[in-house]
Amino acid sequence: MPMTQSSSTQQPITLHPTLVRRYRATALLGEALIRYQVSNTLGDRIHLLALASMANVLGALKQEDADIINTTLAKPAQQHMGKGE
Repeated sequence: MPMTQSSSTQQPITLHPTLVRRYRATALLGEALIRYQVSNTLGDRIHLLALASMANVLGALKQEDADIINTTLAKPAQQHMGKGE
């Protein structure tokens, strides 16, 4: 993920792979967390759990992020009925 610095040399800045991995994990987890909070469905809960597990294994999940996810997941998911039920 190259970025351009604002100095007169205009040399590209390359982010460390660990930071890129952490930023991507944070973005994906944030999206999944919001989706689960809005829909509160079992499918979105499973998706959030899977992403959090992968991020944790990769070392891209900070303790603060894990605490937020665990707090959200402490509430059970709703079972949504299909159309007409």
